Amino acid sequence: MVIDIKGLELSWQPGAPRVLAIDDLTVAQGERLFIKGPSGSGKSTLLSLISGVTTATVGSVRVIDQALEQLSSVKRDHFRADHVGYIFQMFNLIPYLSVVDNVTLSCRFSARRRAQALSRGKDLDAEARRLLKHLDMDHPDLHRRAVTTLSVGQQQRVAAARALMGAPELLIADEPTSALDADRRESFIQLLFDECRESGATLVFVSHDASLEHLFDRTVDLAAVNRAGPHSPADIGEG
Repeated sequence: MVIDIKGLELSWQPGAPRVLAIDDLTVAQGERLFIKGPSGSGKSTLLSLISGVTTATVGSVRVIDQALEQLSSVKRDHFRADHVGYIFQMFNLIPYLSVVDNVTLSCRFSARRRAQALSRGKDLDAEARRLLKHLDMDHPDLHRRAVTTLSVGQQQRVAAARALMGAPELLIADEPTSALDADRRESFIQLLFDECRESGATLVFVSHDASLEHLFDRTVDLAAVNRAGPHSPADIGEG
């Protein structure tokens, strides 16, 4: 299993109410998982646990056979850089860097992903351009532009290329299509599927838009599996 969660409980401080309580959740290698749930159900908090930004109060979160709670904060950062590609809801692109420099950024922090990228292209820029081409951004003039000059849809694809750079085993997407219309949403998701299929990556995709779930291998309704129950987004640090 790429993700194996057992007996998970999370509270933000001792004695505080639990914000997440999940008995069992697994995700297989190569699976495309859709996680849905209303605001306050803990979707983004769960992603923080899976990516090692946060650790569980009780229980275990294993990712690629590594128990994240056994790693120090610094080692979790290194693990995430090596093995996890993350597409953020707000993209989190670096405004003063070009498109290509944003895409290659993930390889600046991971020797493993740098080596993987170089095994696919003659240099990092060439691999970045290959990914951008696959994501329908095959325009050399775009590659040199600052990301602030791009449309929302183009910025989204740059964020996806950055997450895919260096073939991470796990790709996490947190509401990445919220700014797109319905046609563009499905098109973008199919592009993600194609890239994940080529690299063998597992995809965990979070969205409040239930109309997308039919595209995925499996759906998890977090409101149904989280025994801690619903909270306001402010209570669990979301929103």
